[in-house]
Amino acid sequence: MPLRSGESEEEDWAKGFETYAGLESDAVPSRAAAVRGPGFRPVRGLATAVTLLLALAAAAAVHGLVADIDAFRHAGGPSPAGGYDARAFRLLDEVRDRHGTASSLQLWAMAATAGVFIAWFHRVRTNADALHPRACSTGAGWAIGVWFVPLVNLVMPWLIAREVTCASGRPAREGAARHEDVARTASLTLLNAWWAAWVASKALLVIGSRLPAADDEMALTHGTSGVWIGIDALNLVAAVLAILHVQQLTRLQQRGHARVTAPAAPRGD
Repeated sequence: MPLRSGESEEEDWAKGFETYAGLESDAVPSRAAAVRGPGFRPVRGLATAVTLLLALAAAAAVHGLVADIDAFRHAGGPSPAGGYDARAFRLLDEVRDRHGTASSLQLWAMAATAGVFIAWFHRVRTNADALHPRACSTGAGWAIGVWFVPLVNLVMPWLIAREVTCASGRPAREGAARHEDVARTASLTLLNAWWAAWVASKALLVIGSRLPAADDEMALTHGTSGVWIGIDALNLVAAVLAILHVQQLTRLQQRGHARVTAPAAPRGD
C-alpha cells in the first residue's frame, strides 16, 4: 500500500523529536491495531504538561500587559510647555525596564511551551490514524514540520488540527449517539477561536513593527505601548483558548479510544 504524502522520512524525524524531548512512550495496544494502522498512544501526560506551560505563558502575558499599560499611561500625558521633566523620563525608564523583563519572560515561556506543544500535536495526529485511518490528508510528520515554515504555519497547523478534531470526534460506527457530533462541533468552535486570536497577535506584531518613527520619544513609546497592549491581550486570550482546546481534544481522543477498544456486544441468537 503506497504511503500518503508526508510519511517516510517525516515520520522518522517526527518520532526522533519525541525521543529527543524525552516524551517517547510505548503505544497502548489497540484491539484493531493490525487493521487500523498505528496503535493509540497515551496523550493525557503530554496534555497536562502543555496545559501547565500554557498557563505559564498566560501568566507571562499578564505581566507584559501590566507593564505595557504602565508605559502607555506614563508616555501618554500632555507635554507641559513643549517638553517633559526629568521625573517623567525617569519613570519611563523604569517602565521600559519592566517591559524588557516581561518580554524576556514571555520569550522563555513560549520557548518552553513550543517543544512540548508540538510533541502533543504530533501525538494527537498519530492517534487520529489509530481511531480513523485515512481521515487526515497529510502524513503525521507534517504535524511537526509545518510549524517551522513561515506563512505556512499560519494556516496548515489549523487545517491539521481541524482534521484531527473531526477524526477524534467521529462516531465509531453508523448510528452512534449524536452527542459525539455535538462535542466535535464545540471543539471546532474552540479551535477556530484559538487560532483566530493567535494569528491576530502575529498580524498585530507585524503592524507594530511597521509603525512610522516619531521624533518625540514619549509619543513613540506611547504608540508602541498601545500596540503591545493589543498583542499581549491577544496572547493571553490565545493561551487560555489553547488550554481549553488541548483539554477538549484530549478528552475526545480518550473517548474515541475507549469506543474502539470496547468489547463488542454479544449477538443474540
